[in-house]
Amino acid sequence: MITFSVKSDLEATVSQWARVAGDQMPFATALALTQTAKAAKEEIERQMPSLIDRPTPYTMKGFRLYPATKVKLLAEVDFRPAFGRGTAARDYLAPLVFGGERKLKAFERSLERTGLLPSGYAAVPGSAAKVDAFGNMSRGQIVQIVSYFKAFGEQGYRANMTDKRRASLARGNKRTGARGVSYFIGKPGNGRLPMGVWQRISFGAAGTAIKPVIIFVSKPSYKAQLDVPGIAKRMINERFADELRKAVGQARLTAIPRRQMTLL
Repeated sequence: MITFSVKSDLEATVSQWARVAGDQMPFATALALTQTAKAAKEEIERQMPSLIDRPTPYTMKGFRLYPATKVKLLAEVDFRPAFGRGTAARDYLAPLVFGGERKLKAFERSLERTGLLPSGYAAVPGSAAKVDAFGNMSRGQIVQIVSYFKAFGEQGYRANMTDKRRASLARGNKRTGARGVSYFIGKPGNGRLPMGVWQRISFGAAGTAIKPVIIFVSKPSYKAQLDVPGIAKRMINERFADELRKAVGQARLTAIPRRQMTLL
């Protein structure tokens, strides 16, 4: 997404040290580019908590540094690709950098694909949602809801809840004291309450109560807030010349003398 390379004004800075560093210049330049890119990545991460409500550790690792080498004098800071069962960082951080609508999460896509989530809408936790310290719904509850509505795709169809299991869930468990639970999608209260996924809890002879688990809202659109290109430009102006000076000094200290090289 942002690159640090020997171009335009950097060429003049590099050429100033070329005679001093000699054949160690590629090493010194690669090191300076990498350190400058690292400073930009750290500044991006420093700003993120003020722009995102309770960012998770996964979100804070959303940018990755690709260091420069002597052969490829180019350091990069880009969105981290998806790893494990996670979502690619671009999917949830791009609106923060470029603005626009956020992409739907996996469970939202499942609900939309099956017609349960209206097009143009997103899902946010309701009062009955089980959320972690970062405000995200628990995976277990999401899986139960997607399974309940048989919204898993062809590859995950075995995870979809059977009618027998749904009936058992609605009855509850007297031995464990678990209340009967069922889900429905709609706007209860004669349309006065918001559209979403509602949980109906059975209290036996005392009747039932409903609580919102997921509320459907118009898909939010964001303004660009994290000025990554601006951060890159500032780091180049503030850091590159000094990083190159330090890198040249390090390169000269660690360089193998030519006479010694011929004996190896």
